[in-house]
Amino acid sequence: MILARPDGAELAVTITGEGPALLLVSGLGGTAGFWARLLPELSRHHRVAVLDQRGVAASTRGQAPVNIRTLAEDAAAVAAAMEGPVALCGHSTGAAIVLTMAAEGLCDVSRLVLSAGWLRPDPYLHALFTTRLAILERAGYAAYEQMGRFLGYPAETLIAAGNFADPALLSAAREAEERLRWSERIGALLGFDGTDLPPKIQVPTLVLGATDDVIVPHHHQRATAAALRGAAFAPLPDGGHFYPQTRQAAFLERLQPFLAG
Repeated sequence: MILARPDGAELAVTITGEGPALLLVSGLGGTAGFWARLLPELSRHHRVAVLDQRGVAASTRGQAPVNIRTLAEDAAAVAAAMEGPVALCGHSTGAAIVLTMAAEGLCDVSRLVLSAGWLRPDPYLHALFTTRLAILERAGYAAYEQMGRFLGYPAETLIAAGNFADPALLSAAREAEERLRWSERIGALLGFDGTDLPPKIQVPTLVLGATDDVIVPHHHQRATAAALRGAAFAPLPDGGHFYPQTRQAAFLERLQPFLAG
């Protein structure tokens, strides 16, 4: 379905399955497709919603500034369309989005899952993402995207996929469009400060992370879990930043019992 926002953005939303409501929010990439391999299993027991975030894939950008608050309000509109309490699961930037939704009371939340998230960027995150911005601006979007794969996936995953072709060059217009899109999305995550949000969380919460994540290092998840009173903490031993994809079974083994609890 298409969900219209007050500023003119149109969000592409897909809802599948039957059961308690579950909203999945992806990270910097912002696509519903991030969750595609998990949907068949999760939709067996839940009514699951996924969305392309504003300005990404099938969703239009609108006029509002792209920051975590705007993205949280967008996702809350999706949650409202599901009616009734909704379990929220956000990965990476998506964790910042759903944490904001739950803490600020933007929707009726039953449970909260923060995957590969952080409360505030530290010097490592600032350095990493400003370097990624420099790659985007100086080497172009194709190089930026390829570097994201190297950072996000374990080497064995990339080797098995065999995806080492030279990135395709884009037209000048498309290059400018991609640079604007990812510059503002990186700005949104670097501008997020959620250190005052944990005391506001009043629902059962699960914190996930992978110990070998080099995009959002594991100390961020440890700190998040420590800040949330009563939060469950179930780290994965490996899998890289994109462990919901690379360690699908391990991710589901942690997520599904929590959702059913």
